[in-house]
Amino acid sequence: MELLAKGMPLAFAIWVFALGAVIGSFLNVVIARVPKGESVVSPGSRCPRCKRAIRWYDNVQIISWLILRGKCRDCALPISPRYPMVELLIALLAVAIARQLGPTWVALGYFAFATSLVALAYIDLDTWLLPSQITWPLLALGLLSPLWNHGLPWRESLIGGAIGYALFAAIALFGEKVLKREVMGWGDVWLLAGIGAWLGWQALLPVVLLSAMQGALVGVVLLALGKTPDGKGNDAPPRPQETSPQEASQPLVEHAADVPVVVPTDDDWVPPKNAVPYGPFLALAALEYLLAGARIVSSWYGLLQRLLG
Repeated sequence: MELLAKGMPLAFAIWVFALGAVIGSFLNVVIARVPKGESVVSPGSRCPRCKRAIRWYDNVQIISWLILRGKCRDCALPISPRYPMVELLIALLAVAIARQLGPTWVALGYFAFATSLVALAYIDLDTWLLPSQITWPLLALGLLSPLWNHGLPWRESLIGGAIGYALFAAIALFGEKVLKREVMGWGDVWLLAGIGAWLGWQALLPVVLLSAMQGALVGVVLLALGKTPDGKGNDAPPRPQETSPQEASQPLVEHAADVPVVVPTDDDWVPPKNAVPYGPFLALAALEYLLAGARIVSSWYGLLQRLLG
């Protein structure tokens, strides 16, 4: 009955996978609704096209998406394969973390950390935003994680959160004050602080280096292919932006022609052509460090020794 290393029984692995898939289904709701300021509890899951409620037996997209051939049961319109992909990713992460850490509170905590990273990565890809509704609790829970993760000393968590915040905050402020442009989003600042709090200050350098290298590689590939992160060509018009409650409440300015216009805000920022959001690569690097940190560090130092020796 042993399926995986470290004595993980097959039945337990299947149970963990199924539970991860169910949580992945809920994570799809979080990814879709949090950026819009909508409740993740009510109403229940709906088809993104016809808005009809998803039946309870269709809520695990890995299965229902395949059975229904990627279409809604009611309107028969296509449903994005991203929904089952997110469920599958979360299910695999659940098994990987349980395999590495066993059925412990530490594993449960790091699974919550991993699901938050996946949600932030997809939200950033969709909106270029890392919502504080997720990043701030992520940091707070990371600073509290030594309560159940005795392998992470309080000092390392506190220093990791502080250095992670200070490092990217310095970059963001340098861009704002000196270069007069945004070079680092404040969502990335809070995300790196949360990663440092969860993984300790020793993880920050590998995570930053991994994220930078992988982000640069993807950017070069997209540039060579003439694509933007959403898969469209470089000449594709920008996505229309919905008016947020904050924008709607902005004061109006009367011009000479008595045509009212909304005062520009930070929400009006448009990403540069061929740019890619950094948050997904920070999240990916943090997950890589979580699951293979020791091997990553040893490989890195081995490479440095060969280059310098």
